Amino acid sequence: MINNNFCWMATWMVTDRCNLRCAYCDPNIMRRANEPEVINRFEALDRIAAYRPKILNISGGEPSLVKELSGILARAKAVWNPFIRVVHNGTAPQKLAESFPYIDRLVISVDGPGEVNAATRGISGDVVLDGIAALMDSADFRSELIINTVVTERNIDTLKRLAAQIASISPRIELGLAPVMPPDGELSVIRAPGGYDRFLKAFAEMKSAHGAVTHDFDCLLRHKNFRKIQCYNQYFSVHFSPRGELFTCGASLGSQLRRTDGVYGKIFKKGGIKKALTILTRAINGFVGRVDFTCRNICSCESWFDMLLLGSDTEYAPTGLRGFRGRLTNDDYAELDTFVKKHINANFDAERFKSIVEGRPR
Repeated sequence: MINNNFCWMATWMVTDRCNLRCAYCDPNIMRRANEPEVINRFEALDRIAAYRPKILNISGGEPSLVKELSGILARAKAVWNPFIRVVHNGTAPQKLAESFPYIDRLVISVDGPGEVNAATRGISGDVVLDGIAALMDSADFRSELIINTVVTERNIDTLKRLAAQIASISPRIELGLAPVMPPDGELSVIRAPGGYDRFLKAFAEMKSAHGAVTHDFDCLLRHKNFRKIQCYNQYFSVHFSPRGELFTCGASLGSQLRRTDGVYGKIFKKGGIKKALTILTRAINGFVGRVDFTCRNICSCESWFDMLLLGSDTEYAPTGLRGFRGRLTNDDYAELDTFVKKHINANFDAERFKSIVEGRPR
């Protein structure tokens, strides 16, 4: 462990620039695509390489705006060979062509057909799907492809149509359905009584018709209080700014402050003081050797991992764990087993976890 973190999963926000303005992004961080950005990303990668994450998630902003992206990914593969996952907004997947040899999984965000996607992401869903169809026809593209769809009250009734369109393009494409944040906000389908059952009905119909559909709503609903949760994956995942600065949850207090964009403003927003105190308390507990999983910032980024540590199945687990295949050693499994049994789940089954990673029947 480094700074009290396993560092198995790393998310690198490789740029703050984006050519869209999605409804879900923080406008205080996102910058226009044409704004100047002077960053030595190869030096940033060297800082990230010190942590040797098994999975490297490349996000932003929009990664396709980074001209040196293919060179960065090539170096990452050469130095420590992580499973590389790139998140793209669907505006121009062909711009990633030089990076295809190094991308293990491409994730493209689409919230629905036509104007449904345009309403939340600023580009027609049909245009994005046409680009995906051209991508799947390309002999150069051999990566896994997952379409990420944020489910809201505004698009839930169009999900089956979206799934049918995706299935008509290629059976190789997986559709992943994610809850909107915050989970108790006005757009959330689970806010009202019976909302989750309504979603599950739509999901079952999509899965029956098309098969390659997953979701991680169950990961979210294990929490009884969205304002103060127990998050276990924060000790397995790390986050980096465009310059390679560590600013993750489960590391030291200093790492919380290195990502300074709007820090003070966020503290003085509603609930900000409580979040700051939670970070400070967790840092103090870490200093004296206690493991503190408390968090006040609920997200669904790696929440599927928590379910596995708790011994529960989740739809997304096989997809999520595939990135670890061939990258976890016996020592890694032993360290995981010891940590989880001591701090999270005394009945944790490391062999079951390993069997999912390796794709063996359970």
